[in-house]
Amino acid sequence: MLTIFVLIVLIGLSSIGRINDVDLGFFGSVVAGFQKLVFNTGQTVTSSFYSVQEIVRMREENIMLTDNVHELQEQVRILENIVNKSEALETEYEMKKNLSYDYVVGQVIAMDDSNWFSRFTIDKGEQDGLKKNDIVIHAVKTDKGVVQIGLVGVITETSSNWSKVITLLDESCKVSFRDINTDESGIVQGSNDGTITGYFFNSKAEVNKDDNLVTSGIGEVYIPDIYIGKVRDVVPTTDVSTQKIVVDSAVEFTKLNRVFVLKVNR
Repeated sequence: MLTIFVLIVLIGLSSIGRINDVDLGFFGSVVAGFQKLVFNTGQTVTSSFYSVQEIVRMREENIMLTDNVHELQEQVRILENIVNKSEALETEYEMKKNLSYDYVVGQVIAMDDSNWFSRFTIDKGEQDGLKKNDIVIHAVKTDKGVVQIGLVGVITETSSNWSKVITLLDESCKVSFRDINTDESGIVQGSNDGTITGYFFNSKAEVNKDDNLVTSGIGEVYIPDIYIGKVRDVVPTTDVSTQKIVVDSAVEFTKLNRVFVLKVNR
């Protein structure tokens, strides 16, 4: 409003800058200068306003596109998983299409003193229906439902309103996996330097960089087909009975502040 008022005043002043074709000289020039300054300032303010609007719009579009990418990645992994299995494809498809679990969304409220984010506490517990060995994943909500990003770990202890979680980065956390590109299986676990390593049961398994790994379901804790991550490296070892790998987790643990806990009835 102040800018509009000043513009009106200056327009009025500019109209007297020349009276009956008589040039008022210096005063008219000063008025013209003020007009130019105010006009340019108004243009700058207007441009800045639209720039802020554009930044907000772009940020919202980026969030939406990121969620869509996670959804598409999950669809690709499911299709790869199905295509690379030679038996019971129709049954596999129906199982995955109808597979769903009740879940609770928890907020990370405390981290352990480790530099590798291997353990933390969330704000949900027994009163929310959580129990020991419930599976913790990172996921996003989209218009089509909850899309998993990757396995985080498992609940190790619960109280009425909090639960403790151990993650893939902890050396005591061991998870059986399956390579969806080859259907070979093995074990992955964390280490004291924050990396995730593992080995294939078959020492002659054909392993390639960027192979996708999911939980195999072997054991009493992890349900099958939760995405773990990709093979980063295949490491030569002196043990001829196994084949060692280094794994890149699908989860960015340093940015983790919210998790989904799957309430699985075993």
